[in-house]
Amino acid sequence: MSAREYEFPPAALFTTIAVCPWRERSPRVDGKLGDWDGTQVMPPLGELSGGAQYASLSLAWNERGLYLALEVPKDAPVVTNRQNPAAGDSLDLYIDTRAAGTSHRATQFCYHLVVLPRPPGASRGGPLIWQRPLRRALQKSPPADFDAIRLAADLRDDGYALELAIPPEALHGYEPDAGLRIGMAAIVHDIQRGAQHWGTSPEFPFERDPSTWGLVEHGAPPG
Repeated sequence: MSAREYEFPPAALFTTIAVCPWRERSPRVDGKLGDWDGTQVMPPLGELSGGAQYASLSLAWNERGLYLALEVPKDAPVVTNRQNPAAGDSLDLYIDTRAAGTSHRATQFCYHLVVLPRPPGASRGGPLIWQRPLRRALQKSPPADFDAIRLAADLRDDGYALELAIPPEALHGYEPDAGLRIGMAAIVHDIQRGAQHWGTSPEFPFERDPSTWGLVEHGAPPG
């Protein structure tokens, strides 16, 4: 029986909690993922909703911030769309820096970040990132500090990679520490294969409801 034959999505049975490992040395944010290892790869949660599973997501943290790496294999050129990012190759990243989980409506700690691996229609140029408001929010979050966020992409013939470094000052309420839990959902859009969901399910109103996002727990340093 496929996931689509259930009367409710399997992801509704539990809340996703993934451990974000601590790393002493911050990754070099250049789009090259050679300084990441398998212990930082997140479990393939898209399979819970019966959706596509083609991209690999890695997370890590230290006192200097949260780090994300995305590896997306492709056999076609990257195509992006600024007006409608989901119609091309893009990443929707939802973060709740406090993850209270007590409300179905966003607070001042909730962010929706959109990332394009390349500018639309350009043969050259680095990745783009911007913030979108969350619908029906109880309180609007302050603007993300994009001067503090570091972002890089590596576009190749066989796919692309994204790296993102988010320091504490970039997002309101983010205070990295061992045991901290933040809400997170990541939706990778691929112009050929559709959307891959991590930390949420397409049946959920994740675009406006932070209680449908997964939890990411900051793991303790070794020793």
